Amino acid sequence: MLQFQQIKEHLNAESVTVKDAYGDGRHVSIDVVSSSFEGQSAVNRQRMVYKAIWEELQSTVHAVDQMTTRTPSEAESGK
Repeated sequence: MLQFQQIKEHLNAESVTVKDAYGDGRHVSIDVVSSSFEGQSAVNRQRMVYKAIWEELQSTVHAVDQMTTRTPSEAESGK
């Protein structure tokens, strides 16, 4: 299954949560909080995460079923 460490390192993320959506290791849900997202559109934020996990998407992970990307201030305010 996808490991959160490469996302954390690539995006200098404050928080990363990866959940196995169906217990098969191939479908995941990802939640990332990173100051790297400041000033980025939702689409660019997702692109940044996909870039960090590109290798796993070619082999281990079949699909990202859900992705949440927030800045630290958005996470604090509950957005």
